Amino acid sequence: MTDQFADLPEQPEAARLLRAALADPVHAYLFSGPLGSGKRAYADRFAAALLGSPPGRVTARTHPDLFVLEAEGAGIRIDDARRLRRDLHLRPFEAERRVYLILDAHLLRDESANALLKSLEEPPEYGVFVLVSDHAGRMLETIRSRVATIPFRRFSQTALERHTGDPAAARAAMGSLGRALELASDEAARERRAAYRAAARASMFDPGFDPAAAAAEMLAAAGARAKAEAARVDAELAELVVSVDDDRERRALTKRFEERAKRQARRAEWDELRLAVDTVGWWYRDRLAVGVGANDVVLDSNPAGDSAESTVGGTVSDVVDALSVVLDARRSLELNVHPGLALEAMFHRLARPPVEQVES
Repeated sequence: MTDQFADLPEQPEAARLLRAALADPVHAYLFSGPLGSGKRAYADRFAAALLGSPPGRVTARTHPDLFVLEAEGAGIRIDDARRLRRDLHLRPFEAERRVYLILDAHLLRDESANALLKSLEEPPEYGVFVLVSDHAGRMLETIRSRVATIPFRRFSQTALERHTGDPAAARAAMGSLGRALELASDEAARERRAAYRAAARASMFDPGFDPAAAAAEMLAAAGARAKAEAARVDAELAELVVSVDDDRERRALTKRFEERAKRQARRAEWDELRLAVDTVGWWYRDRLAVGVGANDVVLDSNPAGDSAESTVGGTVSDVVDALSVVLDARRSLELNVHPGLALEAMFHRLARPPVEQVES
């Protein structure tokens, strides 16, 4: 039998459990692990195997027996959870099963979580739920107790380098597959990252640093990333729709892809905002490592032309305080604070006049 996961980056424990699950599937699984650990890629392959389908029909969301539930904005809406519950009454159209793929399952709010719980308590014999979450601890315990958990880990730098062939991208990705692939193949992503690092450096060393301008630049970059993602989905639709002759089917496909473009653009925007804040934090983290004499754990020696060794500044206490500021901003994003306010507040708190060399 073909190994559905052979060409994906290695997640040995998850792959072993999923291969066993394909032999005798239960009604619900939770793919749990950190952002960038490949959960979505594995979930798509698992869904394709359950449906006996080529992976492309699942990734394009065109298989008739695949139902995808994901967040709109900051949460999964109750109306969408109820729509899933109504869908449970539909028997498979083509495959032996129907697969319900629930992305960012930790974003289920109280009402939508309770609606899903009812679905898990009364699953149809032909249905398999696949939940995917970066923060499984935020989910209802009653939901987690009804699913089989498939654990995912951060990728090692070696694994990412082997998969991308790019040592610099593997090092800078901090264990995230998506970030490694993007940095290895997308010049625009590398340029955005260099700009975030430049903003972090300016916040410490440039007396003319403008916090509002730095925040606006990050927001613009996130907006551009969202537009690019929407354009990518639109291109997928344009390629598929030429082979559809039936007007009704074409309209349904177009509507489905328009909704998908909006969802994925929103996700791309928020992913880029998180990455921007994380990159500022990593820059300061490397300064701290140098400041305490731990040069061997510097993560990012010279990706933007400013090695940690050549830009040491501020006291160790200053850098620790800066890291605390960045963590506050990161938490604000997770709490759905307006990103413009969160970023500008972060840079206002980071900005300082030139300081003396870090004390070893």
